[in-house]
Amino acid sequence: MLTHLTLINFALADRLAIDIESGFNVLTGETGAGKSLLLDALSACLGERTDTNYVRYGADKADVTATFSYHDGSPEAEWLKQQELDDESGEIHLRRVIFATGRSKAWINGRPSSLSELKEIGRLLVQLYSQHSQQQLLEPPYPKHWLDRYSNFYAPAQAVRDAYSQWQKDIRQHQAALDAQATRKQRIDTLELQLEELEEVVQVDYADIEQEFDRLSHHEAIMQDCAYSLNGLDEAEPNLSQELSSILRRLESHAGRSEQLSEIYTSLLNAQSEIEDATASLRHFIDRQSFDPERMEELNSKLEIFHRLARKYRTQPESLKAEYDSWQAELEQLHQLEDPETLAEQVEVSYQDFLAKAEHLDQIRREAAGPLAKQLTEQVKQLALPEAHFEFKFEPLEQPSSEGLSFIQLLFTANKGIPAQPLARVASGGELSRIALVMQVMNAEKTEAEVLVFDEIDVGISGGTAEIVGRLLAGLGQHVQILCITHQAQVAAQSDQHLLVKKQQTDPASSTILMLQEEERILELARMTGGVEINETTLQHAKQLRQLKFQSGA
Repeated sequence: MLTHLTLINFALADRLAIDIESGFNVLTGETGAGKSLLLDALSACLGERTDTNYVRYGADKADVTATFSYHDGSPEAEWLKQQELDDESGEIHLRRVIFATGRSKAWINGRPSSLSELKEIGRLLVQLYSQHSQQQLLEPPYPKHWLDRYSNFYAPAQAVRDAYSQWQKDIRQHQAALDAQATRKQRIDTLELQLEELEEVVQVDYADIEQEFDRLSHHEAIMQDCAYSLNGLDEAEPNLSQELSSILRRLESHAGRSEQLSEIYTSLLNAQSEIEDATASLRHFIDRQSFDPERMEELNSKLEIFHRLARKYRTQPESLKAEYDSWQAELEQLHQLEDPETLAEQVEVSYQDFLAKAEHLDQIRREAAGPLAKQLTEQVKQLALPEAHFEFKFEPLEQPSSEGLSFIQLLFTANKGIPAQPLARVASGGELSRIALVMQVMNAEKTEAEVLVFDEIDVGISGGTAEIVGRLLAGLGQHVQILCITHQAQVAAQSDQHLLVKKQQTDPASSTILMLQEEERILELARMTGGVEINETTLQHAKQLRQLKFQSGA
């Protein structure tokens, strides 16, 4: 639930802190007062696109923070745990800073975050519906998407898309096998020759033989330097071991007199042990070394082969093993393509899998479509469309698609005795706005988000219809938190909390948001219904609207 919004130098807001209550919240205000201020700030915190217009005139940056509460086990709680962003306070703090230069920065619970992360958590927290949503109704995919969303068919619909994708992939592989028929044999012969030539060579590690060859090439210098080192360490008179023993004897007698000297003595004692071990290892290394000219010649021959083959295949000697593995994989793939009939069988298997999933999805969609159309009809009838009727029409597609087997249309009629037709063809603008509103409210009942934002979705309605819309939103507000910008007094009267946006004539101009008490609500409702002049008639009407709220029990 959204609990708090803080706006600093954001658009018309100088410094504004707003506490948001649960239930049904409305925002009203005169035209130009900045009613969209709160929603724009919330959208910024949810990772939506911003621009420099959001930075208050004269300021170098805008700063907005949205605070949400959440419950353990909720989708947003799980997301926060996965991102290691969970907070013991049980709150989510989303912050966005927008600079006048056009850049912006974001934080989630105090940690710098990307806009994509803001959008991820935002989709779990808030669902936004705008007055332009009615245009979605006219888009061909919308009825299908709305049916799937309301009926929770996401999983079977995704299974169909995945199965379709696999079927198409198998078709492409089969076609590739057919296309490769002519050139495959030649390529196989080439690869087999190349692999045969490298088969013995790649059994040896190039880096190992190169290092061994280098060691034999410098055998004499290595032995001279090792002998010199061993002599200095242990065989000369005096040698390093003797000198270090003498130093240790001198310091040992004073180690107890100084903590620092004691530490130095201990360090040198450890160094003596290390030197003794290194000396023994060096003597062992010298004893084991011998020069083998035949082995050197053998290594030289192997290196020459590596370099010859590397030049032939235009690569580095150490990369020949990787080339061999790549050719081996390509050869195996070509052998798999050798039998297009096998791939054709796989195409049929994946098609049958897709068909089974698509038929199941089509069946459950058809079963859900009837009751859903009936429910939509009953809801829309309340909005001054008493003869409204909806039905879904399923038309088989000429070719199956990733979306299923049928093209789904939503048919509508507003007049008794007239057959239902596609919504885009027969619905007027006013009818579309009411239908869109009801469909959005029905969708909102199914959303996992705990905050629903309605931005002037009641445009085009008035009177008794607006009152019913208010009741719908009030009923929905008993289950989720609602923020609604509205021009309709009948809608605002049904709300649990009423926020008023007022423009202040400061320099530069600014807006503030006030939480109205009951008497203030009556005055605002009177202004919304009666205009600038508020008289006893408009006040009485406003009081009656509020009484309807209490009488309905919403």
